[in-house]
Amino acid sequence: MDVIYFEKVCMCVGIALCLLGIIGNSISVYVLSKMNSRSLRLLKYLNSVDIAFLAMYCTLLTLNVVQMGSPQVSFHHVYMFLVPLVDIVLTFEAYLTVLIAFVRCLAVAMPFRFSSCMRDSVQNKMLFVIIVLSVLFNVPSVVADILYIRGMPPQNIVVSSKYVEQILCRFFPIIIIVSCNVILVVSRCRMKSLQGHDNQCGSPHRRHPRSAFQLTCLVLAITTMFIVTHGALGATFIYYWMSNSVIEIAAYVLISARLMTVINSATNFIFYCLIGSEFRTTLASLCKKTPCSTGIKTAIPVSSV
Repeated sequence: MDVIYFEKVCMCVGIALCLLGIIGNSISVYVLSKMNSRSLRLLKYLNSVDIAFLAMYCTLLTLNVVQMGSPQVSFHHVYMFLVPLVDIVLTFEAYLTVLIAFVRCLAVAMPFRFSSCMRDSVQNKMLFVIIVLSVLFNVPSVVADILYIRGMPPQNIVVSSKYVEQILCRFFPIIIIVSCNVILVVSRCRMKSLQGHDNQCGSPHRRHPRSAFQLTCLVLAITTMFIVTHGALGATFIYYWMSNSVIEIAAYVLISARLMTVINSATNFIFYCLIGSEFRTTLASLCKKTPCSTGIKTAIPVSSV
């Protein structure tokens, strides 16, 4: 298959996924707000960020399709504004996913410290720090791109800035998330064994709420999807910038990897429906316009574990 034709197909698929993802994430934000649980606050933020990313990326894909059909049309200034903004939003999404994994890991592994350390004010400060870092981490790459377009810096400066960007915005978050997931799984397995022992002894003191277990599974699903998609994107970018003789193969892989980031941002609603029984119940009640949709809010109990 020709690279250009393959790119057109992927762009059309990407636009469709972006639109479906925007709808799914919008529904997720609405349902999660009705569930009124503090433990779901960061997930609502993640869905909101995904909506912003999908909207901007859908705009870029649409402009690319238009430009391919009419080569004389130029959207250079729009690209110069949207591309850095998309990178910043992706970085913010990456570190927000890190924060979600870290908070859930702390809640399961060290519940007593979590209740005293991870108050809402602390999480708000961490979100502000993530916003600042997301901008700063992308500044070298943005500046290098602008200067390169104007013919000022050599190619190696641009490549070096891309390497730094991928390390800070892709691989470093992935390493943290993998570490948190390992701790989370080990802590859950240890807790399950303790529950089994207590059940044999007839003790009810260590019964783990089903909603907290579902929240843990949901976080694991979201973070695993992030690791797969963003890991592939980061590895592909490095391969693309290092390759000299197989540019066509690198182009195929790069186009596919970019599509995977769209899949990552568009699949949260599916995870909520598959894993969260409270989410499904709230969604069904909102669709049927039951009393739950008019005043009574279904809440996932806020559990430290």
